[in-house]
Amino acid sequence: MKTFIATLTTTLLLAGPALADGKIYVQLPDLSGITGAEAEAFLSEVVLANVVSSNCAGYEITDEEWSLLTDSADILAREQLRLSVDDYDSLYYGPAFEALDRPETCDQAGPGVQPTIDRLVELGGSREALPDQDAAYQAEQERQAAWDAMAEQPRKTKTK
Repeated sequence: MKTFIATLTTTLLLAGPALADGKIYVQLPDLSGITGAEAEAFLSEVVLANVVSSNCAGYEITDEEWSLLTDSADILAREQLRLSVDDYDSLYYGPAFEALDRPETCDQAGPGVQPTIDRLVELGGSREALPDQDAAYQAEQERQAAWDAMAEQPRKTKTK
Protein backbone atom coordinates (compact mmCIF):
# COMPACT_ATOMS: atom_id res chain seq x y z
CA MET A 1 0.00 0.00 0.00
CA LYS A 2 2.87 2.38 0.85
CA THR A 3 4.36 1.79 -2.59
CA PHE A 4 1.02 2.61 -4.23
CA ILE A 5 0.69 5.88 -2.27
CA ALA A 6 4.28 6.86 -3.04
CA THR A 7 3.75 6.12 -6.74
CA LEU A 8 0.45 8.04 -6.80
CA THR A 9 2.03 11.03 -5.04
CA THR A 10 4.95 11.06 -7.46
CA THR A 11 2.62 10.78 -10.45
CA LEU A 12 0.48 13.68 -9.24
CA LEU A 13 3.52 15.85 -8.61
CA LEU A 14 4.90 15.17 -12.07
CA ALA A 15 1.55 15.70 -13.79
CA GLY A 16 1.19 19.33 -12.66
CA PRO A 17 2.91 22.30 -14.22
CA ALA A 18 6.47 22.98 -13.12
CA LEU A 19 5.95 26.19 -11.18
CA ALA A 20 8.86 25.49 -8.86
CA ASP A 21 10.53 28.78 -9.75
CA GLY A 22 7.76 30.57 -7.85
CA LYS A 23 7.01 32.92 -10.72
CA ILE A 24 3.82 34.90 -10.37
CA TYR A 25 1.98 35.70 -13.58
CA VAL A 26 0.27 39.05 -14.09
CA GLN A 27 -1.77 40.68 -16.85
CA LEU A 28 0.73 41.99 -19.39
CA PRO A 29 0.38 45.25 -21.28
CA ASP A 30 -0.40 45.65 -24.95
CA LEU A 31 2.97 46.64 -26.37
CA SER A 32 2.04 46.03 -30.01
CA GLY A 33 1.97 49.75 -30.81
CA ILE A 34 5.53 50.29 -29.60
CA THR A 35 7.95 49.59 -32.45
CA GLY A 36 11.31 50.60 -33.86
CA ALA A 37 13.36 53.19 -31.99
CA GLU A 38 10.58 53.68 -29.43
CA ALA A 39 10.62 49.93 -28.62
CA GLU A 40 14.42 49.99 -28.33
CA ALA A 41 14.34 52.94 -25.91
CA PHE A 42 11.50 51.49 -23.85
CA LEU A 43 13.22 48.10 -23.69
CA SER A 44 16.36 49.79 -22.33
CA GLU A 45 14.23 51.56 -19.72
CA VAL A 46 12.36 48.41 -18.67
CA VAL A 47 15.53 46.30 -18.44
CA LEU A 48 17.32 48.99 -16.40
CA ALA A 49 14.31 49.22 -14.06
CA ASN A 50 14.48 45.45 -13.59
CA VAL A 51 18.23 45.43 -12.89
CA VAL A 52 18.09 48.45 -10.56
CA SER A 53 15.08 47.18 -8.61
CA SER A 54 16.79 43.82 -8.16
CA ASN A 55 20.16 45.24 -7.08
CA CYS A 56 19.72 48.67 -5.48
CA ALA A 57 18.59 49.12 -1.88
CA GLY A 58 15.50 51.25 -1.54
CA TYR A 59 14.13 50.44 -5.01
CA GLU A 60 12.84 46.93 -4.37
CA ILE A 61 9.60 45.86 -6.03
CA THR A 62 7.02 43.14 -5.51
CA ASP A 63 7.17 39.75 -7.23
CA GLU A 64 4.19 40.84 -9.32
CA GLU A 65 5.95 44.03 -10.44
CA TRP A 66 9.06 42.00 -11.25
CA SER A 67 7.00 39.70 -13.48
CA LEU A 68 5.43 42.74 -15.15
CA LEU A 69 8.88 44.18 -15.89
CA THR A 70 10.59 41.00 -17.06
CA ASP A 71 7.74 39.66 -19.15
CA SER A 72 7.15 43.07 -20.74
CA ALA A 73 10.85 43.29 -21.58
CA ASP A 74 10.64 39.85 -23.18
CA ILE A 75 7.67 40.95 -25.29
CA LEU A 76 9.49 44.07 -26.46
CA ALA A 77 12.65 42.13 -27.26
CA ARG A 78 11.20 39.01 -28.80
CA GLU A 79 7.92 40.18 -30.41
CA GLN A 80 8.46 43.82 -31.19
CA LEU A 81 12.17 43.85 -32.01
CA ARG A 82 12.57 40.14 -32.92
CA LEU A 83 15.89 39.95 -31.10
CA SER A 84 17.71 36.70 -30.58
CA VAL A 85 18.31 35.74 -26.98
CA ASP A 86 22.03 36.53 -27.42
CA ASP A 87 21.32 40.00 -28.85
CA TYR A 88 18.76 40.68 -26.14
CA ASP A 89 21.30 39.84 -23.45
CA SER A 90 24.28 41.62 -25.00
CA LEU A 91 22.48 44.75 -26.20
CA TYR A 92 20.19 45.33 -23.21
CA TYR A 93 21.02 43.30 -20.10
CA GLY A 94 24.80 43.64 -20.52
CA PRO A 95 24.71 47.46 -20.50
CA ALA A 96 22.20 47.51 -17.64
CA PHE A 97 24.46 45.36 -15.47
CA GLU A 98 27.50 47.38 -16.52
CA ALA A 99 25.66 50.48 -15.29
CA LEU A 100 25.65 48.97 -11.79
CA ASP A 101 29.45 49.34 -11.76
CA ARG A 102 28.95 53.10 -11.62
CA PRO A 103 28.25 54.25 -8.06
CA GLU A 104 25.69 56.84 -9.16
CA THR A 105 23.45 54.42 -11.08
CA CYS A 106 21.18 53.42 -8.19
CA ASP A 107 20.54 57.03 -7.18
CA GLN A 108 20.04 58.17 -10.76
CA ALA A 109 18.02 55.28 -12.16
CA GLY A 110 16.20 54.13 -9.02
CA PRO A 111 13.57 56.89 -9.04
CA GLY A 112 12.58 55.78 -12.55
CA VAL A 113 11.57 52.26 -11.52
CA GLN A 114 8.03 53.05 -10.38
CA PRO A 115 7.25 55.41 -13.30
CA THR A 116 8.33 52.64 -15.69
CA ILE A 117 6.00 50.19 -13.95
CA ASP A 118 3.26 52.85 -13.99
CA ARG A 119 3.62 53.17 -17.77
CA LEU A 120 3.31 49.40 -18.19
CA VAL A 121 0.14 49.51 -16.08
CA GLU A 122 -1.22 52.38 -18.18
CA LEU A 123 -0.66 50.17 -21.24
CA GLY A 124 -2.85 47.46 -19.72
CA GLY A 125 -0.46 45.60 -17.41
CA SER A 126 -1.21 44.86 -13.79
CA ARG A 127 0.54 44.75 -10.43
CA GLU A 128 -1.84 41.98 -9.32
CA ALA A 129 -1.41 38.24 -9.79
CA LEU A 130 -3.74 36.61 -12.27
CA PRO A 131 -6.36 34.48 -10.50
CA ASP A 132 -5.59 31.33 -12.55
CA GLN A 133 -1.82 30.88 -12.34
CA ASP A 134 -1.96 27.46 -14.03
CA ALA A 135 -3.67 28.92 -17.11
CA ALA A 136 -1.20 31.82 -17.10
CA TYR A 137 1.69 29.35 -16.97
CA GLN A 138 0.27 27.50 -19.99
CA ALA A 139 -0.17 30.78 -21.90
CA GLU A 140 3.45 31.68 -21.14
CA GLN A 141 4.63 28.30 -22.42
CA GLU A 142 2.68 28.87 -25.65
CA ARG A 143 4.18 32.37 -26.04
CA GLN A 144 7.68 30.97 -25.54
CA ALA A 145 7.04 28.23 -28.11
CA ALA A 146 5.82 30.84 -30.62
CA TRP A 147 8.97 32.90 -30.04
CA ASP A 148 11.13 29.82 -30.52
CA ALA A 149 9.32 29.08 -33.79
CA MET A 150 9.84 32.69 -34.95
CA ALA A 151 13.52 32.45 -34.12
CA GLU A 152 13.86 29.41 -36.38
CA GLN A 153 12.42 31.26 -39.37
CA PRO A 154 14.93 33.04 -41.57
CA ARG A 155 14.83 36.80 -41.27
CA LYS A 156 13.74 38.73 -44.29
CA THR A 157 16.22 41.26 -45.53
CA LYS A 158 15.36 44.43 -47.31
CA THR A 159 16.36 44.71 -50.94
CA LYS A 160 16.46 47.80 -53.06
